[in-house]
Amino acid sequence: MFRDSIYSLITTVVRLATGVVLFVVLAHVWGPEKFGVFMYPFTIAGILVKLVDYGFLLQVARDVGRRTSEAHATMNRALGAKLALVVPAVAVAYVVALVMPGTKGFGPLLVFMMVDAIGTSFVQFFCIPLRALGHFDREARVASVSNGIVFVSVVATVLTGHGPMLAAAVMAGTRAVCLILPWNAYRRLLGAAPRPVFEQQALRTSLWVGFPFCVHATVATLNLQMETLMVQRYLGAGSVGLYQAGMRILLGAVLVGDALNGVYLSAMARMTHDRAELTRLGERMTRQLLTVGLLGFGCILAAGPLVVRLLFGGKYDALAPLLPYFGLLTFVRYGGVSYGTLLTLSDRQAVRVAAVCGMTVLGLALNAVLIPPFGLMGAIVSAVLGHCVLYAVYVSAARKDVGGFLIDRRSAVLLCLAGAVVLCLPLLPSVDASVRIALGAALALASLIVGPTAAEWGRLPRPLRPLATFAR
Repeated sequence: MFRDSIYSLITTVVRLATGVVLFVVLAHVWGPEKFGVFMYPFTIAGILVKLVDYGFLLQVARDVGRRTSEAHATMNRALGAKLALVVPAVAVAYVVALVMPGTKGFGPLLVFMMVDAIGTSFVQFFCIPLRALGHFDREARVASVSNGIVFVSVVATVLTGHGPMLAAAVMAGTRAVCLILPWNAYRRLLGAAPRPVFEQQALRTSLWVGFPFCVHATVATLNLQMETLMVQRYLGAGSVGLYQAGMRILLGAVLVGDALNGVYLSAMARMTHDRAELTRLGERMTRQLLTVGLLGFGCILAAGPLVVRLLFGGKYDALAPLLPYFGLLTFVRYGGVSYGTLLTLSDRQAVRVAAVCGMTVLGLALNAVLIPPFGLMGAIVSAVLGHCVLYAVYVSAARKDVGGFLIDRRSAVLLCLAGAVVLCLPLLPSVDASVRIALGAALALASLIVGPTAAEWGRLPRPLRPLATFAR
């Protein structure tokens, strides 16, 4: 599993390079105002494309993992449904471009962003069997090449002095061309090219089974991006640029969680018949995620302002007071991943749908109340509170399936450490920066001492094993 985790991490890193490192470059070169103009339609496209995604990344990966012999047929049925969903997604995007307020050029930018988002959706879709059948190395190669092409093309465009419109066009065009890579990898793995099935019964079945996954994915994305939309409404494009710069740091911090979730989803899908083994894997997954989440929290707390200055420049100094709360949100998001995965594997996607829908209502209310008086601080606090409520529901529901909270002694200590630091956050603006740095460094070190077991340290590659001695 360690080898699979490394390949999955490589895949996640290169995939998020276009969502983290690329946008760091854009933010640094353009500044908050122009970066906000670019990110507003990007955010909307990211929400609308969930209609095309339809939750297939979770649903189909689960089904392929359970019935590997039917992988090709399962993918073909899902592909037919996915292609059919492109039409309503484009129609909704057209209406949004006409009616939603935006800056000059918002409509054309949204068109390019939709092409890029739909292309990304199909790239990830064709990679599903690579991951579900355990070929993480092949997925890593596909992700590295395709995302590398997009990254280099867009960065070259921006560094030569071009603005958001041409950058968006280049990103959309290169993404569409790169579809050939996962398509070819799919064909080599399964022995046949993907062929969509448009039979009425197959479409109806795919859409009906996938509907809870679609609702969950769409509303979850809306929840994640809701603050951006509300910031645009109340504070304007400049504040959107600042907030999205913080989100790039957050997305970079959670990439290990995405990688671990991909590995554990495949492993746990094969153990759904064995409750004891499923619980054991769930406890280990929870502890490892809490460890990485606390490590990220500590690193952002200690080095966040320096990282912002290095990555984005002095124009983003106003982001520094928000970073401890972005660190807290990082930890909260890591803490809830395993419970959501268990609900999906237990065919309780309806619970996730109800929870994220409730979070949407709560998030709208919190943002409307907190952003006008507190600005960007209100937006990030709203996100933290909303995720805490969401994952509390997940934990309660998952506990009924596995008979426990998936919290061992090490996980409990990690939670206590995070809770103690949270109590200190309101005091940080009034203390010297050295106190913040020391607190963050201590938290990061504690996560490495408490979280991993001796056996897990022993499975590290030989060049990294001195870290185990240092941590212990």
